[in-house]
Order: sequence, then structure tokens, then C-alpha cells
Amino acid sequence: MKEKYWSKIIRVLLAIMMVISFAGCASKYSGESAASETKMSNEMLKTEAAMDAASTAPQEAEKGEAARGDAPNISTEVTYNRKMIKTGELQLQTKEFKKSVEALVSKVQSLGGYVESSNVQGNNFYNDYANRRSANLTVRIPQKSFDIFINNSSEFGNVVYSTSNSQDITSQYVDTEIRLKSLKTRHERLLKLLEQTGSLKDLFTIEQELGDVTYEIEKLSGALSQYDQLVDMSTINIYIEEVYKIEEVRPVITFMDKIENTFKESVKGLISLLQGLVLILVALLPFMIIVIPLIIVIALMIRKQHRKKAVSVAKKSEEDTQKE
Repeated sequence: MKEKYWSKIIRVLLAIMMVISFAGCASKYSGESAASETKMSNEMLKTEAAMDAASTAPQEAEKGEAARGDAPNISTEVTYNRKMIKTGELQLQTKEFKKSVEALVSKVQSLGGYVESSNVQGNNFYNDYANRRSANLTVRIPQKSFDIFINNSSEFGNVVYSTSNSQDITSQYVDTEIRLKSLKTRHERLLKLLEQTGSLKDLFTIEQELGDVTYEIEKLSGALSQYDQLVDMSTINIYIEEVYKIEEVRPVITFMDKIENTFKESVKGLISLLQGLVLILVALLPFMIIVIPLIIVIALMIRKQHRKKAVSVAKKSEEDTQKE
């Protein structure tokens, strides 16, 4: 009888605890537990990414050397007369974000260039995991200063990687010039015909053709002007990221390093899990003020029912005994 009595109490307690846990705690602290799990997964992904990046360091020689600040100076100058459009891309890391951005903009302007577009992202007070500043800049620099700026970019921060591209548009440029020259010659002839013609029909036809030729001349002149602008002023896209610590990429990650990193991440995950459990227990404390008295009342009621059943069974057995 006692075993059945205590088993019923235990089942009731478990049922009440499960209802309260799901109803009161899960809805309120699901965001915190999800955030802790997201943090754990992000940390694991960052570790794996770091190990992958380090293991592929021999294949990423250019990026690795740029990160260590000893990247080679590369010249993109062309010694013969060609029309070249130069574009570049830089990714920088800095511990002094404001100073680096201002120094970079000042350097661009001193070289005769300008900032075409900028996008600066500041601190996010509502997200502890993305509380770093960054900036995306698109700058235009005279082509003669393109190599100088790219090769000296390490003075603005740690160079993660740098790229430069040159597009030869000489053929397109020459073809456009030839077509423009031909259209101008045709335009002059049409003007002479317009002065000589006396027929109204011919006059209308020549004016219509003259308008088409004028439109094509303006279109090709605009294309040449755009070519000249792209050739004279190179475009460089720059991404600057604020970091708290600049670390060199290790050339080789040993198996023991992987074991150590995995163990550290496991410990961090365990700590996060324990913190989540503590938060759940703290959230349950107010409910226990109501639950504990309720449990006591239920236990007393069940005990009382058992006593009544025991008394009735005893009376029944005594009556049966007397009848016999």
C-alpha cells in the first residue's frame, strides 16, 4: 500500500513539474536558450573555419603573406600605349577603426582621388555577438597612383587580402573612335546636302537622317567620355573591419592542436549548457511557491483516501469474519 501511495505522489509531482516547465519557463526563456545554442554553434563554426583556413594556408600564400604584412609590391603599369581600366579590392583589419578610416580617406584625397560611396556600420547595443564596427568604401584614384595606394595599404591596418585587375579596352576604344569619326564625316555631308536641296520631301528625309546621325554621335561621344573616366580614375573597393586582436594565421595545425581546440569548445559548450539550466531553475523558483503547497495538499488528500480505504477494507473483513 505504501509503495502505491508514494508512486502516485511521484507521478503527480512529475506531471505538475512538466506542465510548469513547458508553460511558464519555455515561453519566457526560449530566446535565451536559443541564443546560447546559437552562440555554441557559432563558436564551433568559427573554430572549424579557423582550422580549415590554417590547413589551407600553403594554397593561400598571397592572403597569408598579406596578413603578416610582408606582401610583395606588384606593379600593374603598362609600358606601351594601351587603354586599361584598373580595379582593385582590399580587405583590412584594424584595432583603431576611426583612425584607420580617416587616414585612408585622407590618403585617397591627397592622391587626387575621391570617395564615390561609403557604408559605415557602428556598434549594435542589442547584439553582444556582433558588436564590432566595419566600413565599405568605394574610392576612385588616378591610375598613376593605383599601385602606390595598393602596395602601401598596410599603413591603414592589417591587410587580409588585396586584388587588382586590369581590363584592356583598347580595341573597343579605337572602334568607337573610328565609328565616331565616320559619323561626323557623314554629318558634315548631310549638312551640305541640306543646304543644296530644294525639294520639301528630300529636305524632310535629310533632316530625319541628320537627327539619327546626331543621336549616334552623342551616344558614341558619351561612351568615349565614360571610357576616359574609367581609364583615368581607377576604382578600388575597400572593406575595413574592427578587431580586438590581430592574430597571424598558423601555417600548420597539428592533430594535437585540433584535439585541444575541440576540448576547449566542448568545455565552453558545457558551461553554456549549465548556465542555461541555472536560469531555468531560477525561473522555476516563483512557481515553486505555489506548487509546493499544492503538492502537500494533494499528498494529504491521497493519504486521507488511503486511510478511508484501509478502514473500509478492515471493516469489511471484520464483518465477513463475524458472518462466518
